[in-house]
Amino acid sequence: MKIKTLTSGVKRLIYFVCLTLTLFDVDARNLRSLSRENTLCKGGSVVDIEGDAGVKIEPIDQSKIYIDTLLQPFDDGHTFRFEFKTYSGNGTLFYAVRRNDVFDMVSAEIRDGYVQFKVRCKSSYADLTIPRFRVDDGEWHKIKFQRKRRKGIFMLDDMEFFEQYYVGCQGFTSLNFGNTNSEHDDSISVQELQPQNGQFGGCIRRVEISTGIETPPKYTAISFCN
Repeated sequence: MKIKTLTSGVKRLIYFVCLTLTLFDVDARNLRSLSRENTLCKGGSVVDIEGDAGVKIEPIDQSKIYIDTLLQPFDDGHTFRFEFKTYSGNGTLFYAVRRNDVFDMVSAEIRDGYVQFKVRCKSSYADLTIPRFRVDDGEWHKIKFQRKRRKGIFMLDDMEFFEQYYVGCQGFTSLNFGNTNSEHDDSISVQELQPQNGQFGGCIRRVEISTGIETPPKYTAISFCN
């Protein structure tokens, strides 16, 4: 039996259902938006780069983690380490710079699937690539950087490379993870990390820094790792 016409009651019922579904869809979008806004965390939130769960740096513009002021400049005897995982073949893992210095920097980035350390000091300049171990495999990997006087010790997955390469920079005052900090856009060294290797897409966890920090890390557009 065909129904050629609809009664006014049925029409009102269909209109109510469609309106409800539309509102539900709007609410769902708003909920997703609100959930995304809640990932814009700051120091003191439950998102913790020192924890085991880790945080995800999302592949959107200016998504990053940075510690803009260290309690003591990162120098002789200081160490920091962290773990990361990614499927991205290129991206900045970390870089450390001196405040108001356009030359001094040390960094680790992923280039074509391999870790590359950069040293950019007034008295030393190097690109140090670890060619044998790809890290864009979605597994957790460890990075460690330690300073002993003017020697730098670079480690990947608990293996030391480059035999304490010379790092002639004075103490670094800022640590940055995952992307470049706009405060350092004028730095000649930091500009080398953009644009190809500027954005890291992946997770970082278990960040440990021997010097301590004055203020909590600043989080932008990140969420828990899966």
